[in-house]
Amino acid sequence: MTRKPIAVAVLLMMTLLGMMPVLSLAGPSASRPGQDGTVPLSNADFEADWSVESSNRVLILSDEDGVYETVRGNIFTPPGWVTWFRHKPRDDASKGWDQPEVTDAWMHQDARRVRSGKKAIKLFTFWRRHDAGFFQTVGGLEPGQTVQFSAYAQAWTCDEDPKDATSCGDPQAMIFQVGIDPQGGTNAFSGSVVWSPHQFSPDVHSLIGPVTAQVGPGGTVTVFLRSTAKFPYKHMDAYWDGASLVVAAPSETPTNTPEPLPPTPTPGPSPTPLPTATPRPDGATVHVVQSGDTLFGIALRYDVSADQIRQLNAGSIGADNLIRIGQELVISLPSEAPTATPLPQPPTPDPETESAGEAAPTEEPSGASICVLAFHDRNGDTVRDPEKEELLPNVEFTVANASGVVSEYVTDGVSEPYCFTALAPGPYRVIEQSPAGYTPTGLPEQNVALAEGTSFDFQFGSARTDAGVSSGETTEEGEGAPSSEAVTADEDNEENERSLFSRILVNVARVAGILVLILAGAIAVLFVLTRRRRY
Repeated sequence: MTRKPIAVAVLLMMTLLGMMPVLSLAGPSASRPGQDGTVPLSNADFEADWSVESSNRVLILSDEDGVYETVRGNIFTPPGWVTWFRHKPRDDASKGWDQPEVTDAWMHQDARRVRSGKKAIKLFTFWRRHDAGFFQTVGGLEPGQTVQFSAYAQAWTCDEDPKDATSCGDPQAMIFQVGIDPQGGTNAFSGSVVWSPHQFSPDVHSLIGPVTAQVGPGGTVTVFLRSTAKFPYKHMDAYWDGASLVVAAPSETPTNTPEPLPPTPTPGPSPTPLPTATPRPDGATVHVVQSGDTLFGIALRYDVSADQIRQLNAGSIGADNLIRIGQELVISLPSEAPTATPLPQPPTPDPETESAGEAAPTEEPSGASICVLAFHDRNGDTVRDPEKEELLPNVEFTVANASGVVSEYVTDGVSEPYCFTALAPGPYRVIEQSPAGYTPTGLPEQNVALAEGTSFDFQFGSARTDAGVSSGETTEEGEGAPSSEAVTADEDNEENERSLFSRILVNVARVAGILVLILAGAIAVLFVLTRRRRY
């Protein structure tokens, strides 16, 4: 009589073991590259269940208490990895670095946050900033090998609760990086860690990296994932998926060749001579965009911030930091920016010359200019389509410098673009005020540095607000009818809700089907055992 319960217990245990993922540790593992050069990582796709990681372990890099390992109940460290974060508490949330939380992000919760498989890993803070991520140490490599590490990531940053859970505010609020310590250390702030450049990826997955390093003499490296929340927004969420470590090139025996002599220093803003346009009269540093250039690569090359380049070239850099080959970018202004001085007054007419019938000579207009136009940005992409997006009247433009307001203009929707001319060299602000019922789709204020003889063109888009069409206002569709754009948006929302509901039903059906199969198998086994016992 005892054989039957024993057999049932064995079957149940085998079923549970088959459904449970194998526990993997974040310590060094003997990893040999495959034929394709891929180095196996533990839980590289974050599909393993975090519940098998019982320690909730984390490495804290404290500005006050040094580096130490501990546990945190709200940090569900993914198997095979160790969570790390920088800790620097401050009364002002915009200056401190706080502990994040870590959990799984499932496909059925929000498919946008998972790149492949059923889930990804989510690291987040709430009304706080963080500098944090995960690391994994990999051993068994050949010293001197060149390895590359990369992973996919996306951010959700917003200080509100939008219905569609998309980012708002600064698209560069979350910085992503991947890193390699070729010595196998676990301190993210060690000088031996090689980091990739800053990258930004709100609401879509982007490949972060790759970053390249040579394996140290110990044959062990540590790979790092890192997200840095610049602002204490309500939602500061970083999602990681699909990490990859590969051997980039076969190892070579190092030769004791003498290092080349350092290049002779040459004057200029950058140690590497760059092609530039004709020198600016105001002494500004200018870079001419070449093939392969990116805004952030240029910023690193000149040791300035990308924000500075955007401010000095406002209006000429496209959406998502789009720059063009051959485009001239102002990198920096002289240490003493030229002050805006009033233009010279026209000479007083000579009565004798006028009496002699000789016309006084006219001077050519000098200085710089700023040209503006306003348009109805129907699709909200901040870029005007002249065939579909008309000029917008009653938009107020103000041009100001350090001394105050220089000039103002109100659009008529017909004669634009309008140019503010004869402006003295120096920094200016261009401010847009949309008319009632409209809101700007881009930045309502732009900064620009003018040099003698230069001209900048700005296009400001505005879109209708919900209050733009009242219930009694006549529209093209009919009196009091909602616009086609609003109807389309409602249809899209309904379609998204139906799609999400369908995905949930499909996942529920799959889980129910699996459970039914398991139950049917168990019943079949019990039936066979019972028949054997009877006979």
